[in-house]
Amino acid sequence: MSLKDTLKQAKQIERQQQQQLLNNVKPRNYLALNPLLKKGGIHEKEDIDCVRKKRRRETKQNLRQTDWLSE
Repeated sequence: MSLKDTLKQAKQIERQQQQQLLNNVKPRNYLALNPLLKKGGIHEKEDIDCVRKKRRRETKQNLRQTDWLSE
């Protein structure tokens, strides 16, 4: 078997595997999309990054407003 034939067979096998992957799509789990199973209300965590960003912005504004020369 020549190198050319081997490469042809390899390409054919790859195409077959790709077609099989495309055909084997997992069905969607609709139970996981149920709103009762999602987080919410009291148990939902605050976005820590947003809180830190807001605090930092307020601190910077306060520092800009202070008159450093008069102290």
